[in-house]
Order: sequence, then C-alpha cells, then structure tokens
Amino acid sequence: MKKVVVKFNNSENVNTKAIGFWQTTYQSISVIAPAGAMAATMTGTATYALGALPLTFFLAAVAMAFTVNTTVQFSRHIASAGGFYNYVSQGWGPKAGILTGWLFMLSYIMIITNASLFVAGIFLPGLLTYFHSHLPSGSWIALLGLIYAFVLYFSYRGIGPSLKYSLWTGTAEIIILIVISLWIICSPHSHNTMSVFLNPHLALHGWSGVGIGLILAMFSMSGYSAAATFGEEVHQPHKIIRLAVTSSFLFSAGLFVLMSYALTVGWGPLNMTSFSKSSIPGVILVRSDIGLWMSFILILFILNSLLTGILAPLNSLVRMMFAFARDGILLPTSLKNIHQRYRSPYLAIIWATVLSFVISVTAGLILGPYNGFLVLLTISSIASFLAHIIANIALTLYFKRYHTMNFVTHVLAPIISSMLIILGLFFTIYPFPWPVVLGPIIVAIWIAIGVLGISRVDQKTIDQAGKINAS
Repeated sequence: MKKVVVKFNNSENVNTKAIGFWQTTYQSISVIAPAGAMAATMTGTATYALGALPLTFFLAAVAMAFTVNTTVQFSRHIASAGGFYNYVSQGWGPKAGILTGWLFMLSYIMIITNASLFVAGIFLPGLLTYFHSHLPSGSWIALLGLIYAFVLYFSYRGIGPSLKYSLWTGTAEIIILIVISLWIICSPHSHNTMSVFLNPHLALHGWSGVGIGLILAMFSMSGYSAAATFGEEVHQPHKIIRLAVTSSFLFSAGLFVLMSYALTVGWGPLNMTSFSKSSIPGVILVRSDIGLWMSFILILFILNSLLTGILAPLNSLVRMMFAFARDGILLPTSLKNIHQRYRSPYLAIIWATVLSFVISVTAGLILGPYNGFLVLLTISSIASFLAHIIANIALTLYFKRYHTMNFVTHVLAPIISSMLIILGLFFTIYPFPWPVVLGPIIVAIWIAIGVLGISRVDQKTIDQAGKINAS
C-alpha cells in the first residue's frame, strides 16, 4: 500500500500521544458501561431470554469475538481519529468509508441520547418510586440538562481528564460488580444450576427468545470499537489500540456472563418474567441478598457507569466528526478546530452535545421516555451493525490488496461475523412492532442523507478521504 505522510498544523491536530494503554482500554469499557448495562440492556435482554439469560450472553460473547477480529486486524496497520471511517476508506474505498463513518456517527449519537434518556426518564424515576418517592412531572428534562452539562464539561477540557475519571471509577466499578456477582452466587437463596447455560427452552418461545435477546446482548458488548478513534492520541497506536480493544472485549464479555448468571440464579430462572418487568432488578436483588448499604453503593456505580457511558461515546463521536471536518466531508470544516489550551475539538463537542440534548428531549416528549429510549437504542444498534458489516467486507478487500491474507482471520471470521449480525438485525426489527419500527426507518433516512451528501462532494476531496494513518 502506498504510504502517505501527513503533517498537521495547530488547528488540525488533537492531543497527540496524550494517553496510554489503560486509558484507551477504559474508553471502550466506559462505552460498554458494565453497571449501566446491567441496569438497562441486561434487563431488556431478559424480557426475551428469561431464564436462558446466561446462555444468551455466552453466545453473544462468542459471536462478538468474530466481530472484534475486524477491529483488531485493521488496527495493526491503520490508526486515525476517524476509526472505522479510515479503516473502510483504505480497505474498500473512500465512499464506503464515508458511509461507514456516517453510520458510526449516528450510532454514537444514539448511544448518548438513549443512555441519557434512560437515566433521566426511566432509572431515576423508577429508583425513587422503589424508595417511595416521586419526581415532579417533566423533571426528567431538567435532569437531562444536568447530565449534558456534566459530559460537556469533561469532554471540553480534553481527553486526559475524561479518561482519568473513567479509569479510576471504571476500575472500582468492575471490582464491585465482581464482588456482588460472587456474593449472590454464593448466597443460600440462589438457585445455582447449569441449565441456564444449556436449556434454551427457559427463554421466551425457546430459541426465538434467545435469538431476540442475542442482538441486545451483542450490542451491549459492542463498545470495544470506541478505542479505534484514538489512533492519533496514543503511544504506539498500532500496538496499543489492538491490545486495548482485545482487553476491553475480554473484560466485558467475561463480566457480562458472570453477572447474567448471578442475576438469573439469584432471582430464580423460572421467575425471570418479573425480573424483566422491574426497572431496577439488580438493586432489588442486592438489597435482598446483601443489604441496603450495598444497594446504595450499586446505585452510585450504576449512575456513574451510565454517565461515563454517555461521556465516552461523546469523545469518540467528536473525534470522528473532527476527522470528517478535517477531510472536508459532509460536515462544516470549522468542526476541525482545536482548543489551544485543552487540545480538544471544542466546536465539535459543543455541536454534538447540543444536538444530542435536543434529540433526547424530542424523543422523550413525542414517544415518552421509555418508548423514546427503545427507539433510540434500536437506531443505534442497527446503525452500528450495518457499519460493522461494511467493515467486515472491507477487511477482506484490504488484506487481499495490500498484505498477506490469512483465510481464518481475514475471510472466514468476517463472514461469520456478518452472518450473525444479519441474524441479529432480523430479530431486532421483525415483526416491526410500534414504535421500534421507527428505528430502521430513521436509519434508512440517515443513509439516504449520507449518500446524497457524498454525491455532492467533489471527486478530488473524495479521493483523499480517510487516507490519514498516524504512525
């Protein structure tokens, strides 16, 4: 592959070489947000998986192992703030790369908006109701304002403070979740059994319930790719990003399987219908098995996890926006400007935060917080998985053209990954229930806007899109 040397001026360079392995790893773990996923995604997955929740998360871990391979293989050779935008541009071509980045931007926006709406409109009201208290009507909008002020402050001040905060609180979060899980498993009230890993008939309608739950479980682990957008800000990017992506996936996959087992046997495999209908089942179970004091600690870590789970995708989103603006693609070029003191793409941060706040409020007002959360979550998962399918194809093309191809890692693994994703996407949107049907419609509109925008970019700019590779 022809090597391109790129020089940046002060307005076109993020905080180069500012972060290391553990900070990069926790960027991905923060997007995955284990404690937040336990409160949100895992509860939603249990709606379909029921007593087969551990089986569902185990299968999701196996399926995502094929998908994480694509990020790992690309990161060996390409590093940039654009992440998958640059991967696909150099593997398949600039237009496919632009569309991939466009889809990832939509996915990150919707991760930010669905998580913030879940905190303000579902989790906190449900928590207060459990403790016999209530918030005034419409107060979730004010809570959204506080959440976005929090993430704007940390993101604006540069990636260093954001990742230091995520590193320390994320480490404590993982330790607490492991302790809680093991405590519940060892509790005399738990119904320990291997059937939750072996019997799909514990799920709603058997394998059908496992299949529907599988896509939600897969999506809950998919944040590992967030580290790819830090290619211009880490030491030895081709090595560290690969290790960070792999480590964050293994940490999170193992933790999710452990938590899903603990929650299932703690609640009772045959009683998981009531688990899925509770807004805070993890808190209820911890209070019952361990005590009120630990339930309050868990609540604090869930809230913190959800907040860092909003901050981390915002950091990845603005770096992808920065890469688009720097290349003159689809977004205003002013979004590439870097704050002279904090070395952050501050205009992109402000723009992304305001847009996300507007989307969160709009979805909550039109659909209600719960349905709004479901639609935003569906949009994010569809956009992310479509982008991963494109990246899987690009991986094969890239190694066929420029490097020695390995059939297992560069052909077979991407094919298996795409097949599993397509299966998951089918179960996500079929049979098109309201309001989830809005998800694929909005993604289709977003793709149409992206294709139209690409058609209006001059060919010289298109040819240079996604060519940057930080060494």
